[in-house]
Amino acid sequence: MSDNRTVAEEIVANCRTDLCMDLRFMTRPVLSLETVVLVGDGPYHYDSEHLYFHMDRVLRDFSEDPNIISRVIAHMVMHMVLGHYDRNTDGFRDLAEDMIVEYSLDMLGTPHISLPQADDRIFIFERLLKKAGAPTVDLIAEELSKVSEWQINTYPPLFSIDSHSSRDGLEHPEWQEMSAQMMVEIEGFTKNLSGRTDALMRVLRIRNRKQTDYRTFLRKFLTTRERIKLDVNEFDPAYYSYGIQLYGNIPLIDALEHSNSPMIEDFVIAVDTSGSTMRGPVMNFIEDVYGIMEQCEISNRTNLHIIQCDDNVRSDDVIRNRGDMRRLIDNMEIKGGKGTDFRPVFDYVDHLKDEGEFSNLRGLVYFTDGIGTYPTRRPGYPVAFLFCDDRYLDIGVPAWAMKVCIGTSDLAER
Repeated sequence: MSDNRTVAEEIVANCRTDLCMDLRFMTRPVLSLETVVLVGDGPYHYDSEHLYFHMDRVLRDFSEDPNIISRVIAHMVMHMVLGHYDRNTDGFRDLAEDMIVEYSLDMLGTPHISLPQADDRIFIFERLLKKAGAPTVDLIAEELSKVSEWQINTYPPLFSIDSHSSRDGLEHPEWQEMSAQMMVEIEGFTKNLSGRTDALMRVLRIRNRKQTDYRTFLRKFLTTRERIKLDVNEFDPAYYSYGIQLYGNIPLIDALEHSNSPMIEDFVIAVDTSGSTMRGPVMNFIEDVYGIMEQCEISNRTNLHIIQCDDNVRSDDVIRNRGDMRRLIDNMEIKGGKGTDFRPVFDYVDHLKDEGEFSNLRGLVYFTDGIGTYPTRRPGYPVAFLFCDDRYLDIGVPAWAMKVCIGTSDLAER
């Protein structure tokens, strides 16, 4: 038995070396996990520090196809690289994670990780991907939940080659860093793979997509400079009056002024109500705007326009105070439902400026989930497009505009 275990350990070590030679950008992640060969038979599994193999399984699989062990190593390492740490109780999510990993490896197709039935796996996954829109666990799992039971039972033998039972369910910053490093190395050193890394790069970009605190961004973008006002907590009227009595018109201690409250003045928020926009995200976004108003100074200069639009301007609600905002939320009716065209809003706002509606337009935020037609001319005020995007589309905006991407889950979190 000890001889068989030694042989199994040598097989695993050699396969790990072959994998690093095949895919050099995976070298650091692969070598970051210690390999452990256990006596007996059992499933392949992993945790944040180890890859676990069983002696009998290694010998049996290696005799069937020498590439199986290299592929298993690559599969488990990719789970860690992509942040698959949870002990899932949902079989659809487990399967979705395996399918994303296997598709990425099949598309690489290098000598030591290639396995039979790659074409079948690619066909099945790409059919799901077309419906899901993006290779994320949530979206693929959602599509899997719609597949018939007899059909979905054929997927695990093709895609699931390890057990997820040893995961610790914790975030691992070091693996996030390795994932980002892998992206850099793929972009810089794998030209010889001639496009075969595209699928892997797509899932890595999703994994490493920068999370934006969009509420903080929105608060800073919506509000004007801090307001100078009397600090009633610091001002002592007794000293002030004593100075006036003693010197005539010179206060002994003048009123302290400070600046600590941002204020909303002239601003426009355009809300895309095209056919693809869901009511839930729109209402959550408006609620967040109201939350920001509650934290800011409101004055007689507050002039916030909330415009509903699709391929045209459908309504324009002017907000002067928190009460106006609350009434809008309580009675809001979504108007629109056609395609997305950004230009009518900019034409409408320019017309309002010409009519003197704004004394100093601070900027415009366009909340949208779609791709539309942009103005060809740069507006005379700052513009930010806030994309509510669960499909991780690489949406380009003109050079003069800012872009922030969030998911519907970011809007739902309170």
